[in-house]
Amino acid sequence: MRILSLVILAVLCANSATWAGDGVVALQTADPSCPNDSGNIYVDCGNGTVTDNRSGLVWLKSANCLGTTVDWSTAMEFVAGLSDLPGLSREDCALSDGSSPGEWRLPSKAEWEAMIADAVALGCVSGFAGPSITNDSGTGCWLEGPGSSFFGVVTSFYWSSTTCVFCLSGPLFAWDVSLITGTVLNSDKTLTDSVWPVRGGQ
Repeated sequence: MRILSLVILAVLCANSATWAGDGVVALQTADPSCPNDSGNIYVDCGNGTVTDNRSGLVWLKSANCLGTTVDWSTAMEFVAGLSDLPGLSREDCALSDGSSPGEWRLPSKAEWEAMIADAVALGCVSGFAGPSITNDSGTGCWLEGPGSSFFGVVTSFYWSSTTCVFCLSGPLFAWDVSLITGTVLNSDKTLTDSVWPVRGGQ
């Protein structure tokens, strides 16, 4: 009976959940990405999220819904708990995508590098044309308002989920991105950066 119960549980999990983090099972309740054939890089899904047409990644529309900078561990905890459930995270992040806790995460180092590449090529760096993010079409730098689906982008540093394995300080450091200079760097995990959640992808 015990073995049968484990088998049934495994089948149920395989059909309705995915492993997120260290042994936490998150039901996949969120709306899918919403790519379209407009030619734009970014598409506003109308539910508090924005789809990257190139990668299929779903970014939070609000680029600074946490409203403050936090250390890496706190950032990881925040994104793991983000959801479209009644409470603080929904009110602050304006989500209506049906997401459950465990579906959101920090972007990886590689995802950040891809995110800023076009912006850097356009010269979108602070002091010249703004933060290192493009507008929806990818033809200009991000500006708050029409033509840019994201809002609240902070010209600052944002955490990635990627630990800096080969840094001299090893796992005490993680990669982050500077939307000031359009570069990916590494920082002590006890320092504080902004948080921009993403879901889907790798």
